[in-house]
Amino acid sequence: MRHQLNKQDLTPLARAVASAILLMGGYHMNAGASEVEAATPAEATMATVVVQGQADGVAKRSSVGSKGDTSIIEVPQSISVLNRERLDAQKAPGIPQALRYTAGMQTESFGVDPRFDQYMIRGFETGSNGVFRDGLNLPTRGFTGFTMEPYGLESLEVLRGPSSVMYGQAEVGGMVNAVSKRPTAGRLGEVEVTYGSYDRKQVAADIGGPLDEQGVWLYRLTMLAREAKSAIDYTKDNRQYFAPSLTWHPDADTTLTLLAYLQNDNVPPNFYLPSVGTQKPGPYGQIPASRFVGEPGLDHFKTEQRSVGYVFEKRFSPAWKVRQNLRYATEKVDYHSLYMTALHDDLRTIDRANFSAQQKARVFAADQNVEWTSRFGNIDNTFVAGIDYSRAVQEGQNYLGEAPALDVIAPVYGQPVGVPDKYEDKRSTLTQTGIYAQNQMKFDGQYLLTAGLRRDRSNIDNDDYFNAAKNSQKDNATTGRLGVTWLGPNGVSPYLSYATSFRPVMGQTFDGRNFVPEKGKQVELGVKWAPLDRPALLTAAVFDLRKSNVLTADPDHLGVGAQIQRGEVRVRGLELEAEAKLDKNWKVNGSFTGLDAKIIRNNDGNEGKRPSLVPRVNLAGWAERSFDGGWRAGLGVRRIGVSFGDDANTFENPGVTLADAALGYRFGHWDFALNINNLTNKVYLGNCTDGTCNFAAQRQAQITARYVW
Repeated sequence: MRHQLNKQDLTPLARAVASAILLMGGYHMNAGASEVEAATPAEATMATVVVQGQADGVAKRSSVGSKGDTSIIEVPQSISVLNRERLDAQKAPGIPQALRYTAGMQTESFGVDPRFDQYMIRGFETGSNGVFRDGLNLPTRGFTGFTMEPYGLESLEVLRGPSSVMYGQAEVGGMVNAVSKRPTAGRLGEVEVTYGSYDRKQVAADIGGPLDEQGVWLYRLTMLAREAKSAIDYTKDNRQYFAPSLTWHPDADTTLTLLAYLQNDNVPPNFYLPSVGTQKPGPYGQIPASRFVGEPGLDHFKTEQRSVGYVFEKRFSPAWKVRQNLRYATEKVDYHSLYMTALHDDLRTIDRANFSAQQKARVFAADQNVEWTSRFGNIDNTFVAGIDYSRAVQEGQNYLGEAPALDVIAPVYGQPVGVPDKYEDKRSTLTQTGIYAQNQMKFDGQYLLTAGLRRDRSNIDNDDYFNAAKNSQKDNATTGRLGVTWLGPNGVSPYLSYATSFRPVMGQTFDGRNFVPEKGKQVELGVKWAPLDRPALLTAAVFDLRKSNVLTADPDHLGVGAQIQRGEVRVRGLELEAEAKLDKNWKVNGSFTGLDAKIIRNNDGNEGKRPSLVPRVNLAGWAERSFDGGWRAGLGVRRIGVSFGDDANTFENPGVTLADAALGYRFGHWDFALNINNLTNKVYLGNCTDGTCNFAAQRQAQITARYVW
């Protein structure tokens, strides 16, 4: 069990960060703060790995969809890329917040809950299964969720729709691939200090460059330490993050990058309040959004993440290239929470359960593939084939008991809390091996045919130590993708695609029944426009997406994280997205998402209803303006549409319109930024379900001072 993260714990790391900054900063400053050295051929090759084809701040290339660096307009699926420049501009505190302005996304549906990176893509919950880092899956199992620090990332790549052919265990709605910061050929160095709402104190540093004159060895160190309170009383939002990386780049054809990170978090559990006094008027007025329903000093959610791996690429000839990505990651979770179970007739006193969990996860993943490019007459051909393997183990104990009742209007803390009883002690292991191949043929430089096929074999072993039982489940499936694209004039590319997906589901229902694999299929028609003469990317897509054996929360056991499966859900939608640099001063990005979602088959009588938490319409737009003298300003508006709080469609979560803002100033090596989320401090609910509700994020402001050398 990890210890409580407090000021005494934070101080050594903060000192270590500061020491590293001074040492490395001194090294670079001695070498020349503003010096830009001429890039060797090897250095130039390395740079393209990091920036991924940006054109004046607008990314037009991506690694998702083909496993290699590919033009976005040549992939017959909808793709968005959030580069480092965009992440820096909006200073999102987490991955879901960074994706607020992206088409197809529904973020923060569960209110203030930093335990997991939760979001939905095209109407399906994706944060649990569609999170990838450097092309390899990092799934959430039980309460073990590999949350990511945005400061440690170079970009976020969003691939919408089924992607099983190339990535195996991806959610049918899509996937998000987080690209880690990696060593660069040029020297870099920055340190930033942040202070913000809820006494948020943060220090971060990013330092790297060549270790030798030839640039064969490159390094990078990314560090962050945060101590903060949460929007909920008596809770914290603390983090320690350290990510070293090392690249060996002996020639222009060979690159090996070692990637590692450690991350310790201490964040609040997700607290639900009665719907009376939040969603519905109550006799005692509105319950404060900061109301804490647990026990101070007892409720917590602490995690320890560790990860180590590498990314390797070798080109043997102009036609042949091999790649391998490998990672081993672990996480430990120490979780204790008193949560609401019922509201008394006095409409102010709640019953509470005493829940705790001690869980661990280990994930090993490796993906190796070969790429062959060739030309036959007027046909350019790119063939990728590979095999990936993953093994995910999740184990731990869950405990449940009674807790004293609490008056949510005038809470009195300090009541004695007993020790909960163990009710579950399980270990689940998912092993999956996939063989895949994709071929892309380009006719006359204009017409693209993309075809992919994959064969998966999975095995799930469940060991129930509490009930002295065990069982296993084997599944096999074949998935595919077929797409046609026309590369028209001036970067216009209409496309049509069909794709299927397969995902084995690890774990069991509350009563011990195995989950069956989820399956999906999609037809998508779209058009992309990446003008050749300007930095812009505009996309539009319509789709029909279906998923069977959908995993969802068990309404009878919400507090302990239990899940069930329902029949089939269909989502038809329209997505529009644009990102452009209009001139040297203006940058804009915006999105529209319209979803027609319906439960097709279900065993609880909800056929024909709209799935919970899926809004019909989401709108978002962000504009940033640079001024003379180093000033800049940004403003964003987001509209989150109306959604239902349950599959029976008995009550609605109302829509809300929110604004975000940014103000910045650059002078020499210094950069100052003020970022405000929920500018007007609109108080609204994240979601409500079965008589309980939780609040979404209120206004958060932070000011950052950054020094770059």
